[in-house]
Amino acid sequence: MPHRDTLAHLSRLYAASEDPWNHRSSPYEAAKFRETLSAIGPGPFREALEIGCGNGELARRLAPRCRRLTAMDCIPAAAATARRILAGFSQATVLQGCAPDDLPDIRPDLVLLSEVLYFLTPSEISTLGGWLNRNAAGPVVAVNWTGPTDERLNGAEAVGLLGQTLVMAQTRHFPRFRLDVLWPVQSSIRPR
Repeated sequence: MPHRDTLAHLSRLYAASEDPWNHRSSPYEAAKFRETLSAIGPGPFREALEIGCGNGELARRLAPRCRRLTAMDCIPAAAATARRILAGFSQATVLQGCAPDDLPDIRPDLVLLSEVLYFLTPSEISTLGGWLNRNAAGPVVAVNWTGPTDERLNGAEAVGLLGQTLVMAQTRHFPRFRLDVLWPVQSSIRPR
């Protein structure tokens, strides 16, 4: 789970605003959402998992492509907002919990990690990679900010650590973010 100081910082941000990164209005976020959904493809996905869903704005766009979507966030206020935003999607469930410790017992055929990896420690990323290798049945899409993060890891370092346990299939660079598609080592589906 993120460091105590990081959790406190994120909690303060969500206490002040249900949209602290302007997911609803930022051109950067709109471009990131568009490229993320393009990389994910139309679906349908049997069971998708978004780790670190924040206020649920990306999950709201992902839900129509999923037969079942589990979104989770470690900040209670973020999870509450995501529940409200996803209330109209009967196939969506929002969990409050921290990865990798609180990951649900599911076998997702899509996992989305959008600007969340650098909040984890190297050990947690390794544990997450192990969980993904055991449980994921499809691609893992990791989106990371390429600027300074004010965390112990930057986006490239964080996804590089995840790439040590999964198969790195594709990396695309965009202004201010990168998008990586990884696959579980034992996946029966071949990386594209």
